[in-house]
Amino acid sequence: MVARPPDTPWYPPYSPAWHDGVAIGAGFGAAFVRGLEPGWFARVDAGAYDIQTRRRGFIFGMLTGVEGWRAHDDRDEAAFGVSVPLVIYGGLQSDALFMALGAGFDLALVDHVMGDTGVGFFAPEAAADLGFDLEGVRFLVDGRAGYHWQLGAADRSTLRIGGVIQLTTD
Repeated sequence: MVARPPDTPWYPPYSPAWHDGVAIGAGFGAAFVRGLEPGWFARVDAGAYDIQTRRRGFIFGMLTGVEGWRAHDDRDEAAFGVSVPLVIYGGLQSDALFMALGAGFDLALVDHVMGDTGVGFFAPEAAADLGFDLEGVRFLVDGRAGYHWQLGAADRSTLRIGGVIQLTTD
């Protein structure tokens, strides 16, 4: 039997160690709901992620939270909605640049448009984020598109574009 020298590691010289983290954030921006005047949305969310090496490499995670939007219809009546989105995303992060694409659904939603109130479950949603990660704080441009299929009201497509600030633990 041949003995290994004491300075030889028992693992490969390059072994990326995945790091986990938590993100808590808030977002605000413009909401575009089919058949309504442009409005606004607000969202608070939290989630977990794994990143390939500390602060750089591939990143995979999920976010969930609460989102609300408000707009006016052509009769100048208020329209609004509330949902609980769940998005799973993947992307890249360098030392400062962050970009990710995600897909998921609204676990539950309630929309009130033109006097009709609808309730929906598992409505599809897509997400895209681009921005900067500055050692514990992310500043992102966030875009989300979804289709609110629901009972009691007409189905609607939605687009939300805005800014997000997230506090992270990595």
